[in-house]
Amino acid sequence: MTPTVTRSVRKILVLAACSLIAGCATVASIVYPLNENADKARAGNYSLDDDHASVVFSINHFGFSEFRGRFDTLTGSLDLDSENPQNSYVTVDVAINSLHTGVEALDQQLLAKDMFDAGTYSNATFTSDTVTRVSDDSARIDGVLTIKGISRPISLEARFIGSGTNPLSGRQTTGFTATTILKRSDFGLKNWLPFVEDEVEVVLDVEFAENR
Repeated sequence: MTPTVTRSVRKILVLAACSLIAGCATVASIVYPLNENADKARAGNYSLDDDHASVVFSINHFGFSEFRGRFDTLTGSLDLDSENPQNSYVTVDVAINSLHTGVEALDQQLLAKDMFDAGTYSNATFTSDTVTRVSDDSARIDGVLTIKGISRPISLEARFIGSGTNPLSGRQTTGFTATTILKRSDFGLKNWLPFVEDEVEVVLDVEFAENR
């Protein structure tokens, strides 16, 4: 096969692949139409989908960089009242041992007794108190975060991502992202201060599946 023919064949294959992807997207929108309107999310009781949830944190490291880590094992529940968001209620439990930063030695230091003390305190827990709508797709969730047995009030700035029937599970699913900034020293996590910053930015990404 000549180079010219080869290039032509490749171009045809690329165009065919693009058409197929576009076609799949069209079919997907018909099979499981996605709702991006928070008001239309189905009210009900939901459980957190651990396969599609994470907590990512970032912290300034010695003034050189924003260092990130994450927790990957979460459980929780959501009582969703989309017409009256103030009546909604959410809880999230984060397994401390699911922490990883990509640096094994650091992971062990963070899980040790003088930091998270994962051997004694296996979970961090957030429980909402009030939900206040801020805009069509966002809300402030005020509640209590408990780490190492220390409870402090925090506020999450939450944004609705979308809802609809999950084509894999057949269950109604709704997703959110939420952010907050907290001081780690408030929860007894004081190692390496002040060289590693006290303030930590936290991003929570979650999907909840409706209970059957």
